[in-house]
Amino acid sequence: MSANPFDRQELGETILNEWQGLLNLAANLYKLPAALITRVDGNQIEIFLANQSDDNPYPIGCTRQFPNSGWYCEHTINKAGLVSIPDANKDPKWSDCVGAVEMHMVSYIGLPIERPDGEIFGTICLLDNKAHEHNELHIKLLRQINKLIELSLRTLFYKKEIMTRDRLLDNLSKIYPICSYCKKVCDEKKNWISIEDYVEQISGNKASHGVCPSCINKVIEEE
Repeated sequence: MSANPFDRQELGETILNEWQGLLNLAANLYKLPAALITRVDGNQIEIFLANQSDDNPYPIGCTRQFPNSGWYCEHTINKAGLVSIPDANKDPKWSDCVGAVEMHMVSYIGLPIERPDGEIFGTICLLDNKAHEHNELHIKLLRQINKLIELSLRTLFYKKEIMTRDRLLDNLSKIYPICSYCKKVCDEKKNWISIEDYVEQISGNKASHGVCPSCINKVIEEE
């Protein structure tokens, strides 16, 4: 998996508090010990947020190697869709799952959380320490929470895109000094830099070099 740009600092206190409220509501509403949001970042998966209750065994910040974490959530990410496990004890497929063996969480339902760039942020999941049939209301609630989380990510992503575009347009609209001979540009720090470096400073985009049609004949003649 690629590096995940959405960390706690990027998301900010407001979004994190909103997500925390959703987890607390889900756990309390259905009387479950654990409601979690996991986050994948490169080769790690972590418990990013967890409902605030004394019987939740999952500590925030707990990480595992990814892939091969042994977590239910990895199966959810791999499937890229809903995973529902009413009772892990009755299915040998989950006999070595960390959640079932170490945490004694035998019931699981989870959905992947998609980032605005199409990559996976992590998962939203509900867990119970006893067998639990997941009815349509459970699934509907989980899907709704998932939509709200993905909406938060998209809003943040597009807000940042707009701010970057506005900054770019503002910088490009300024009159800047350029050397008539070497074509270097004087930036705000009074440093003379190449046009390529100047454009990269204000836009974040790197220039690619080639030969324009009007210069190609000169290049051929020189060779």
